[in-house]
Amino acid sequence: MRPLTTISPTTLNVIGLNSGTSMDGIDAALFSISPQPGQSNGTPRLAFKLLASELVPFDPAFKKQMERLVASGEATLRQVCLLNSTLGEIFAQASQSLIKKAQKQGISVDLIGSHGQTIWHAPIPGQFFGMNSAGTLQLGDPAYIATLTGVTTVGDFRTTDLALGGQGAPLVSFADQVLFGHLGHAVGVLNLGGIANITVIDDHGEAIMAFDTGPANVLVDEAVRILFEKEYDDEGKIAASGKVQEKLLNKLMQQPYLSLAPPKTTGRELFGRTFAAELVNEWQAADVMPADIVATLTAFTAASVVAAYGDFVRPRQKLERLVLGGGGEANKTLVKMLVERWPDKLEILGHEDFGVTAKFKEALLFALLAYTTFFDIPNNVPACTGAKRKACLGKIVRP
Repeated sequence: MRPLTTISPTTLNVIGLNSGTSMDGIDAALFSISPQPGQSNGTPRLAFKLLASELVPFDPAFKKQMERLVASGEATLRQVCLLNSTLGEIFAQASQSLIKKAQKQGISVDLIGSHGQTIWHAPIPGQFFGMNSAGTLQLGDPAYIATLTGVTTVGDFRTTDLALGGQGAPLVSFADQVLFGHLGHAVGVLNLGGIANITVIDDHGEAIMAFDTGPANVLVDEAVRILFEKEYDDEGKIAASGKVQEKLLNKLMQQPYLSLAPPKTTGRELFGRTFAAELVNEWQAADVMPADIVATLTAFTAASVVAAYGDFVRPRQKLERLVLGGGGEANKTLVKMLVERWPDKLEILGHEDFGVTAKFKEALLFALLAYTTFFDIPNNVPACTGAKRKACLGKIVRP
C-alpha cells in the first residue's frame, strides 16, 4: 500500500462501502479517482474508473435481528454498542475481500470511505435534556475498518452537516453534481432505493436542491414479504396484476411529511416495517386483495415523487429528464406510473447512459467523499442539505 503523504490531490485507489435502507448487505467497490483541471460551480472535476466490486450480503439471521432492532426503536445501550463494533468488523471483512481481489490484479488500495449502516436519523431539532438537538447515527465504527485492513478510513459523513444546521442528507447530491453537472441542461437524478430521493441539477450544472420525497421500495418490499413471502416485487409484476385503490392512495398522500418543504429527509423511522405492517393489516381487514395492496403502495411511491416535483421542484426548475437509480429502476410498473403521472413530457435515463454503474453509485459516493475529505476539499452541498456553509464531511481514522 502506498503511503499517503501528499497534500495536493493526486490519483488514489479508493474503496467505497455502503449499506442502504433495505439492509440487504454491503455494496463494496474500488475506484481509481483522479483530479482533473478546473472546477464546475465550485465542485472539483474528478475522473474515476471502477476497478473491482463486490456485493456482500448480510447473514440472513443477522439481518433479521438488525431489522427487528431498528424497527422497534428501543435498542438497549449494550445492543447499540456491540452492533457498532460488529458492523465495523463486517465492513472490514468486506473491504479485506475486495483488497484481496484487487491485489490479484496488482492493484493496491490507498483509502476507504464507509457510510456505515443508518440506525436512526432524526434531523429535525427537538427538545432533549433541555437542549434543542438533532442527530443521526450510522453504526460500523471506521476504527475497526482502518485497524483490520491497515488502510486509512473515512467514516461518519453525516454528522458535520447536522452540526452546521443541515439535514445530513441527501449526501448523494455531491456525487450527482460531480457526475451530471457538466451536461449543460437540467436533469433530475432520482434514486429509488428504500427511500426515494431526488437531486435537481439546473441548466448551469449546479445542484439547487435535493431531498427525500418519501418511500420508494421500503413499503412495497415489506408488503410483498408479508403477503407473498418474497423479498421484492420482481419487475413490478405483482403490482401490475393488481388495481390501485384510489381512496386508500389519497389517504396515504395526506402523510404530513409529504407537505414539508425541503430540505428534508426521512427513513425507516417513519416509512418502515411497522408502518407497512399496519397498512397491510388494516387493508386486509377491509378485504383489499393482496395484489391491490402492492399496486397501491407502488402507486404511493410514484404519486409522492410526482407531488414533490409539482410542489417544490417545478416552481424553480422544470424537468423533462430523469436519471433513475436504485432497485426501483427495475420495477417497470413503478416507472410506468411515474411517467404517466409526471405533469411534463419526460425522458427516462439510466446511470449507465452516462458510464456509471448504478448498483455501485452509493459506493462511488462514499469513495468520492473520502477522497475529497482526505485532501481537505469541501464536499457537502448546503443548497441541498440546508447546512450553513460548505465543509469537509467525515472523520479520518488512520490504522
